[in-house]
Amino acid sequence: MNDHIQMLGWVVRRTRDPIPQGEFYRDVLGLPELRRRDTDKARNIMVWMGNYSALETIWLGNPHPPVAKIEDAEVIPIFRVRNLEAVKTRLEQAGTRFIPASEPGDETIYFADPDGFIAGIRAPTAGSDLAPDIEADRNWREGTVALPDTQPMPTDIQGIGWLRIHVVNPHGLVPFYCRTVGLDLLEDNGANGVSLHLGGTTSLELCPGGSSREVAKDRKELPDVWILRGYGFDGFTSAMADAKVPIVNELTLGAGSLNYYADPEGHVFGFQERKAYDPDDTRTHRIEDRAARTAWGKSRS
Repeated sequence: MNDHIQMLGWVVRRTRDPIPQGEFYRDVLGLPELRRRDTDKARNIMVWMGNYSALETIWLGNPHPPVAKIEDAEVIPIFRVRNLEAVKTRLEQAGTRFIPASEPGDETIYFADPDGFIAGIRAPTAGSDLAPDIEADRNWREGTVALPDTQPMPTDIQGIGWLRIHVVNPHGLVPFYCRTVGLDLLEDNGANGVSLHLGGTTSLELCPGGSSREVAKDRKELPDVWILRGYGFDGFTSAMADAKVPIVNELTLGAGSLNYYADPEGHVFGFQERKAYDPDDTRTHRIEDRAARTAWGKSRS
């Protein structure tokens, strides 16, 4: 893993009305709400996905049409579920629309949230020797991942386990995501694509069936996007510049820096470094950011 990358940090879903969408993930899936804004200038809900990752539903004036099949989704977050039937029952009782898997043997249950964005639930594979699965099993037994002053994850969902992207050529993207971005290759699944390590207990699945696209002019053109949580922002930025990776956005935020990039097929992802805790700057007081930086420091000591 690249020395700059800690793990998957955020999945951002843009919609006309982010409040009901965020409350779906809170009330139906049971993901703890971290914070929300509901004003004339900003509307969003942030829910915790386990470890130090968050899912944000955020306002966008021009909604994207819902997709009909999983291959058309920009990004699919898949949650590691310890009681699949219990979570499926909650979804059914909420009237959730389920979407069939297209690959034989795919054990993921796919569903659409209230605005048509696709997510999934999957039980862990018993005896898996992949690094994120081993760490997830250890955390599940020891209960080592929690956020201070935050509701725990539901007893039947551990957190985000996989991020699935459908692409034209999964194997052709391996050099970019491994050598350029710095992710580790976990598994070559042959015709079904490849798995890469996003850090922590999360894998990135590059699966066939997607399409190439022109590089977006702005991240707001996309219905949803994923962002890496990392450190050493200048070093990561320089490495991407040396590799001539297209930049979609360069953002300086109140609590950090965030760049969006496009991979060789035009799929967009971000890299963000949050500022260290400053007692005089409330923008640096987010619980998940402080916990993530503390864990990062311990892993480097």
